[in-house]
Amino acid sequence: MKISNMLIAYPAILVAAPALTLGCISTDSGITEATKGCDEFQSASSFAELQVDAKVKVFMQAAAEFRGVATDTRAAVKEACVGIATDLGADDTWSSMGDSDDAISNAQGTGACDAASTRVTAIMEAHAEANFALTVTRGACHLDFDMQTQCEARCDAEKVCDAGSVEERCEPGELSVVCQGSCTAGATCEGTMEVAANCMGQCESTCTGECKGTCTGPDGKRTENDPNCHGKCSSSCNGTCRGLCKVEAEQGLSCGASVSCKGGCEGSFTDPKCETIFTPPKCTIDQKCLDACSAMVAAHPICDPPHVELLADITVSADVAVLQTTIDAHLPKLLAIAEVQGNLVVEAGERLVASGEAVLEASGTLSGKSVSCAAVAAKASAEAALHLRVSVQGSAGVTDSCTSRAQ
Repeated sequence: MKISNMLIAYPAILVAAPALTLGCISTDSGITEATKGCDEFQSASSFAELQVDAKVKVFMQAAAEFRGVATDTRAAVKEACVGIATDLGADDTWSSMGDSDDAISNAQGTGACDAASTRVTAIMEAHAEANFALTVTRGACHLDFDMQTQCEARCDAEKVCDAGSVEERCEPGELSVVCQGSCTAGATCEGTMEVAANCMGQCESTCTGECKGTCTGPDGKRTENDPNCHGKCSSSCNGTCRGLCKVEAEQGLSCGASVSCKGGCEGSFTDPKCETIFTPPKCTIDQKCLDACSAMVAAHPICDPPHVELLADITVSADVAVLQTTIDAHLPKLLAIAEVQGNLVVEAGERLVASGEAVLEASGTLSGKSVSCAAVAAKASAEAALHLRVSVQGSAGVTDSCTSRAQ
């Protein structure tokens, strides 16, 4: 259940972002001067009336919203990490760094998330007899297809484009549906805190039913192959799950009424939702503009909040009790940021940075004002991508501290 694997997308951003910051916006390119002619990027909330190329206008809007997401994400991560670190008695090594990325995480390990991760690790390793287990209801996220198609329409107002459907524009493995038939083996039933999923497989959250493996209850008590488990099951849960359940039954499984299935549905389905970036539409559309739209839509995912419970025997130590309270309070926010930003925004942001580079490379076809605004937006996109990287890594570090030491 480690989150660190989601960071594999970042090297591409780190390659692309410096290219923008140091290459396309360099003095030699002639574009640095152009950035002085687009004050509107900093002051306006909408660029609809700005006299620039239509694709540049879409790119500017996406860059502005992506920058806003990066700023809000950094603030949310810092607040959650400070909460955990302070609750667990860490020394304040971050306040002197203000709102910089270093205040979240840095190579010296003095950021708020670094301090939080260190304290979580210390307490869990010192009190392993508390039998830590972490239940997670992830809160599925999907992208707004209507927003995507509306943005694409602005890429070329004169072009009639068949936007297709949600199903056609989403990778099959990332399509979540309410399945009227069976959720196939290897697919996932997406239970929630409100509606538990039927489960015959690995349950990330609370398993109610037969547990093949170790069942850890809310008080940290463990039982083996418990037919009446109500807690975290280390292996296969046969019952219900208030989170993601990976279907292991060869014949598939009905997830239950109003429960979504992701990754494969045999039979009819309703309410399709895409949990990844939309693929291109059927018609020909400028790739730079499509990538800008993907980033803008990814900046506004529609999500259910995650729910986290750290199960443990709090009678072992007062530190364990405090740890349980602060993890239950703050880890959901970090988990949401690590996953939502990691799975949705990061890929779109990488495309946005590359899109800005492509727009600037084609600057010979643009007006002077368009070049100025594209350059400003490109620089903002690259900086936002780097800020987001630190925020997600900081979140993942704290999350991994818990998940790697809990069942």
